[in-house]
Amino acid sequence: SPATRSINNATRRRNLSARRSCATGNPIDDCWRCDLNWSTRRHRLADCAIGFGKNAVGGKYGRIYTVTDPSHDDPVNPKPGTLRHAAIQPDPLWIIFKSDMVIRLKQELIINSHKTIDGRGASVHIAGGACIAIHHASNIIVHGIHIHDCVKSGNAVIRDSPSHAGWWEVSDGDGVAIFGGGGLFLGVLAVWEEREMRNGE
Repeated sequence: SPATRSINNATRRRNLSARRSCATGNPIDDCWRCDLNWSTRRHRLADCAIGFGKNAVGGKYGRIYTVTDPSHDDPVNPKPGTLRHAAIQPDPLWIIFKSDMVIRLKQELIINSHKTIDGRGASVHIAGGACIAIHHASNIIVHGIHIHDCVKSGNAVIRDSPSHAGWWEVSDGDGVAIFGGGGLFLGVLAVWEEREMRNGE
């Protein structure tokens, strides 16, 4: 009917306007932001990768793991609900965050293969301590988190899987240290060092 056609046309115009207004100019963000239901279809972020990491699937085929506890970072016996506990699991996981949080790591965060760390929907900072290390791991996506004011760490025992903890040498203090591996998609990240920002003012 004419009324139905009018409603359908108005809906199409509204959807087109919404798609235009959500565009940021960043192809990765534009890929997912225009989906109004992105929070229930988080795994689609894996299809947004471009460039070197375009084939990374991260935890696309795994379950959602929600980080609820930013305060108890135990490098040897990580507590369930913490980012470290999620990152060292052997199975594919899509890791999200219950709320805004600042995570101060005592030692480097070792990320195992087939993991996505997805900060969308929360303000997540890894700051003021050790930061992220990827050692001979593959299919990792890290997106939408702030990494700053990292410090050197190491000369310590760190658990890198549920069944193994070993000695790690001193780190460089980089935001994301990568040694080997492949299929890595480091999406929209904010990485900085406070002293460098002050010196640049």
